[in-house]
Amino acid sequence: MSNFHTNILTESSYILLDIDGVILDQNFDNLFWMEWVPEAVALNKGISLNDAKKDIYKTSKELYGTLPWYELKFWEDKYETNLIAIAEKNKSYAMFIDGAHEALQFMASLEKRIFFLTNCDSRLLKIKSSQVPLLDYADSWISSVDIGVVKEDQNFWKIAIEKLNIQPSKSIFFDDNINIVNSAARYGIKKSVHVTEPTNNNSVIYESNAKMQIRKLADLIRAD
Repeated sequence: MSNFHTNILTESSYILLDIDGVILDQNFDNLFWMEWVPEAVALNKGISLNDAKKDIYKTSKELYGTLPWYELKFWEDKYETNLIAIAEKNKSYAMFIDGAHEALQFMASLEKRIFFLTNCDSRLLKIKSSQVPLLDYADSWISSVDIGVVKEDQNFWKIAIEKLNIQPSKSIFFDDNINIVNSAARYGIKKSVHVTEPTNNNSVIYESNAKMQIRKLADLIRAD
């Protein structure tokens, strides 16, 4: 694993960040899709919670990494369930990953351009950001759902780079999804960093063979 210091940020002109699993605790999403949505679907459909979980898992596995997988409207239409109401009810579970807020504050002090690039549906992100003031630190942000192409796709990077007027060679990017890290690197963002611990409770820890990796954003500002 590469050891990082603050100079990896100071050497970059653009700081690009995923949100869920990098800035926000991924546990919200895990509970959302694995518990809260199945509970609502089971209630609405009059089926068992186990059957609801199995059906959602099957659909999720089939669509993983595609636009519908991230698009709330697809799931709302398929299961006739109001996902925004579920998110609103449970928004108190949205929180910073330990040390992420401090890392964002440090990044902001560097006077770099900071952009959030997420696959999270913007409708869901707005609920999370009403609970956690993360968007205060972004010059701008893009949701793949809004532009119709996911970060795993090279076309996302073409659109994002042009829209935000970013130079890939002067950028650093952080994401907890290794497929997306690799996609960004292929497009020319060579400083693409895999974040391997996306939850506060360590319920998810990724094995990684990425050339550049950190556990959490907090590692960037840790004391030597």
